[in-house]
Parts: sequence; structure tokens; C-alpha cells
Amino acid sequence: MLRSMWKRALVAAALLTVAGCGGGEPQREVRLLAPVGLVGDVGPFERESGCRVDLRVYDEGENLDAIARRRDVDVIAGPVPPGQRADDSVELVRITLASGVEITVPKALARAYHGTIRPAGRRSTAWVIRKHGDNPDCAQRWLDYATSQ
Repeated sequence: MLRSMWKRALVAAALLTVAGCGGGEPQREVRLLAPVGLVGDVGPFERESGCRVDLRVYDEGENLDAIARRRDVDVIAGPVPPGQRADDSVELVRITLASGVEITVPKALARAYHGTIRPAGRRSTAWVIRKHGDNPDCAQRWLDYATSQ
């Protein structure tokens, strides 16, 4: 009797182990591509929507289409197309670091750097769902969330 209970316990443990290895619901997520400093705390969105956020950032002047394909993103915060309203507008500054390298960052992040700071204009972005994204439900939830802030 003890031996048969032991076997059942081993079988049950094996089944639980197998069920825990990919047998469940796939995790819902949205992969975002946004400029540095645009996306803050995503915790409230993740709790509200049930979608995990995978944030990927880009620097000014990079080729967004190439990055979006390479990183397989669902939603992009890119330059505002003509005739469309901006979802976000941020004041930028250009900082010349001690090494001579120049960087452009949102003004709110400038205090993290040491160097000569001068104005660099504004960056206006609009969120767009990428046609080739894998997570349309979470992408739409992010778009609704980000544009309602």
C-alpha cells in the first residue's frame, strides 16, 4: 500500500513539473520602441491590462523601421506624421561631455550628465501600432493607455 502511494506521488509530481514547463497560457506582452526618457513606470499598465511591457529604446537619428523589424516590436513612438497630433512633446538639450562627445537627451535627464548644456529643440512623438506586431490586443491596450495620460 505504501509503495503504491509512493508511485502515485511520484507520478503526480512529474505531471505537475511537466505542466509548469510551457504547458500553461502564453504570457501576454507588448514590445515597445520609444526614445530614451519617454516611457516611465509601466507597473500600473501591467497590473491594469495583464500585459507585460518589454521596452526597447532608441537614440535620436536612428532608423526606426530597421530597429522595429530587428527587435520585432508591436508599438513605436516615432516622429509625428504630417497632419497627426503629437502624443508627447519633450524639450531636448545637447550636452558636450568632457570627452568631446555630444549627446542629445530630454532636459529632465540632463542633470545626470556633466558637461556643457545647450538647448536642442523639442521632440514630438506619436504612438503607432506596427502592422507586423505579434500582440495586437496588448498593443491596442498600450495605445489607449499611453494616449490617455
